[in-house]
Amino acid sequence: MATHFIVSVGTSIIGNFWKTIKFSKAGKLMPPSTYTLEDFPKPSTLTKNYSNALNGLKKPEYYGAEQKSIEKVMEKKNLNPADCYYHFLLTNTPDCQFCGSFIGHEVIQGGQVTFYIPAGLGKADDDNFAKQGIPSLLSCIAEILDKIEKDNHEAVIIPTGGYKAIIPYLTIASVLYKQPAYYIYEESEALLELPAPPLSINGPEFRSALVLMENITGSDKTNADSYFQELPESFQKLLYINKDNHTYEYNGFGQRLKKMFLDQPSSALKIRASGNTLIRKLGKYRDIFLEMTALGDTVWLGDKAPEMADHAKYHHVNLLAYGELLLLPLFDKEPDFLSEGELFLLLSMIYLHDTGHSLCSLDTSSDRVPLLPTEIRIFHNLLGYHRLRKSGFHSALQRQGLNIQQSLLDNISLLSVYHRKKMPLLKGKCTNPDGTGFKPLCEESISLDGYEITGERLALLVALFRIIDGMDKQVARAGDAIEISMKAESILSDLGHLNDRTGRLDKSLSAIAPSAKKEADKILDEIFKDYKSQEKVTSNDKQTVTRSLCTGADQCGFECRSPEDKPEDPCYLKLKKSLYNNNDLSETNREVFLHLAWEYLDARTRFFFQSLQPTYYYSDLLLSMPRITHSVKNGSQHILVNYDENPDISSMDRIKGVWEQIKLWIKNNIAEKAPERNVLNAKLDEAVDIVEGIRDEYCSKKNSEVAEILNRNNIVLEFQYKNNPVHCWKDNSD
Repeated sequence: MATHFIVSVGTSIIGNFWKTIKFSKAGKLMPPSTYTLEDFPKPSTLTKNYSNALNGLKKPEYYGAEQKSIEKVMEKKNLNPADCYYHFLLTNTPDCQFCGSFIGHEVIQGGQVTFYIPAGLGKADDDNFAKQGIPSLLSCIAEILDKIEKDNHEAVIIPTGGYKAIIPYLTIASVLYKQPAYYIYEESEALLELPAPPLSINGPEFRSALVLMENITGSDKTNADSYFQELPESFQKLLYINKDNHTYEYNGFGQRLKKMFLDQPSSALKIRASGNTLIRKLGKYRDIFLEMTALGDTVWLGDKAPEMADHAKYHHVNLLAYGELLLLPLFDKEPDFLSEGELFLLLSMIYLHDTGHSLCSLDTSSDRVPLLPTEIRIFHNLLGYHRLRKSGFHSALQRQGLNIQQSLLDNISLLSVYHRKKMPLLKGKCTNPDGTGFKPLCEESISLDGYEITGERLALLVALFRIIDGMDKQVARAGDAIEISMKAESILSDLGHLNDRTGRLDKSLSAIAPSAKKEADKILDEIFKDYKSQEKVTSNDKQTVTRSLCTGADQCGFECRSPEDKPEDPCYLKLKKSLYNNNDLSETNREVFLHLAWEYLDARTRFFFQSLQPTYYYSDLLLSMPRITHSVKNGSQHILVNYDENPDISSMDRIKGVWEQIKLWIKNNIAEKAPERNVLNAKLDEAVDIVEGIRDEYCSKKNSEVAEILNRNNIVLEFQYKNNPVHCWKDNSD
């Protein structure tokens, strides 16, 4: 790879040699421009008695900082001189031009040399130095670095020589272009490498200024002055007046900063995906993954998850981060822990597993079945499976310029459908209402670029994913406290509308089809009953189940249990079946009443679960981010996941306040015997309950396949809350 040295040239060569001999300059001065080595005068034409000085100037003890830095970098990086390009930045002064000429003609051996004398960059006390010289210098530096970046070459910035006012701008260029700078003091032998720190622009601040700057550039001073004067001074420095056409233009750094701003990913998810450290291990799949993540969060637009967790905005961003926390130490201990293809599938599953949340109906062989909001949560893995496999989705990606192979989407969809705990990984089966059936994942296999990934490896990927997915239950999942509180406030404001809708549908259905309403109410009672049975028992409840302490699945003697294949019929199909079996309804009326009864059922369910939203928000506020540590015990990788409570009590108090207002509204507006009043019995979770739920993703009384799979791969997880072990699912009574 070609290496470009960008060097600010000073006069340390003359200063060092002055101690031995004095020489006089010939007085020749080159005008501002860009010169090749052949075009730039040799040192002998720039000073008298040069032959007497030549041998002395070449002695190492008289080397300047520029010459020593180049030599040290060449040695450090083991560079081939033929692959090097040299860009010397000179001030328009005789001494500096002589020193640059000497380095270019007498010191550099091989490579291509170019000299730059920016207009106005003369003596430091010249008025034009700041007004014209520095902007010209910035444009010159930016032009050089833009070309290097475009050609995908390496840059080495040496800001050692020249006026002290010049050196900071080369250092800033190192930061903006993410290229290292090297510094050496002429009396020292130590070369300092100054890697560019990960600094960037202030997005909101730049966005505000950009509107004014865009209107200023291309305008003359008279027309643009009212805008220019309102720009913060730091942004004024990014513009200059072109002396040729008397209009404002961006200087070199202004152009670079504008490009950096416009090139910024548009969503936090895209930033997190493209910057994830794990993608460095993807090899040939890196570019494919980055192309896929160019979608950002657009693939989840219209997210219909009942918890309104903004999956793309927060949840998937968090999962990519937790993937790093969980996997990086495993790769550190075992570099081949996952192959490049396996890691690609795992990261892709993290990115696309929840795409089903944007759909609200399930296609079967005979019908399109609408789903209640709560059922989207139940069937979202199946919805995502079908969405990724449909040709329409692939065509949509192609229309957006994304050429992702359908075979890759098929592979990702197969893994993603198993991310739900109901799906079997080791044994059993799962039968779905759309007719699709799934055998244990360990019996499947995937072909990726001609290589087969066996079912055991696929099961490991999904087991790892379920741990990563389950870890995301803390404040960052749903947004900041104000955002969550305002969501709850909007629900409170909308309760009247939702209740009016249920009332209108209730009256209409009661008047024209009381038997259809009766069937819908039966299903409604089942829904609310299911919710009641799923309510968690808080640790303050006297009926709390006694659990044994467990610090890892290898110590609790669990039996590997797989999920049962229980039928899950969508409520729409239940309602349709009950109405079509109702002899009180004619065949014509059945179809009409089915649609009306469904709208009634949807409205009642939507009101009930919308009312409960603040309890979900509250649970998202209980925990802070997890801390994960790795260790090796008895030949196994032990991963400790420790949660602490969120110290921001005020945010929880705000949600509690809204929650109390919702309960008061229901108490005052909902009939005494209406099932919606069950909302009043809902209890807010405690932090330890949430952590126990997270642990159940690993090993629970009903399903311990994940723990079994990880044990087989010598991985053991331990969960803690505030540095104390979390209770295991195993009852003492078992």
